[in-house]
Amino acid sequence: MSNLYTASNYKSTIINLLLDNDDFVLLMAPSASPHKQISTKDVLLGGTWLIDGKKYEEQGQVFDYDFVDDTIIDEKTFVFVDSKIDDIDRNSFIDFNLYVCVFTAKSLVKVAGDSNPSIYDVEEMGYNVGSYGYGNRIDILCDIIDRIINKNDNIKGIGNIKPAPKGFCKNYSPNNKYYGKCLTYSISNYNDGADNCEYY
Repeated sequence: MSNLYTASNYKSTIINLLLDNDDFVLLMAPSASPHKQISTKDVLLGGTWLIDGKKYEEQGQVFDYDFVDDTIIDEKTFVFVDSKIDDIDRNSFIDFNLYVCVFTAKSLVKVAGDSNPSIYDVEEMGYNVGSYGYGNRIDILCDIIDRIINKNDNIKGIGNIKPAPKGFCKNYSPNNKYYGKCLTYSISNYNDGADNCEYY
């Protein structure tokens, strides 16, 4: 298989790990499913469904590319996962970077007593909510994402995943309606003989 196929598989694997984590889903605060046949995971990924002759559409909140432009104004939280291959050795890559960017409407940054989820829910989950009466949704989500990715023994064949030595966590604001951060991970020692990017 090609290098680009493998990199695409990595993105898919990371996205599935995020979507399978209850804490991540709770902080993403997806809207209620419009139909019982459409799961919360479907809502987060987005899509179009025709059920009993009726069409349902969801924009989605989790993507494998940077989909944002200046026209995006939704009051939601979004995540995209992407990869970058800098060097090829003997027609195969050994090291590459993985990017996970999370951003939200500025009105949703604060996690307080009346937010979804509430500050009490988040504190009970074991995340830092600050000492000033509210938490920061982006900081909490970054913590959740980092904990998931750093459990790299759950990902077959992906190699060693470490926070990038430079520029690991940078502010990311796709336009003036949003605030967010982008996490960068360095993946090395890719094991071509391992199973293809499976998770369990």
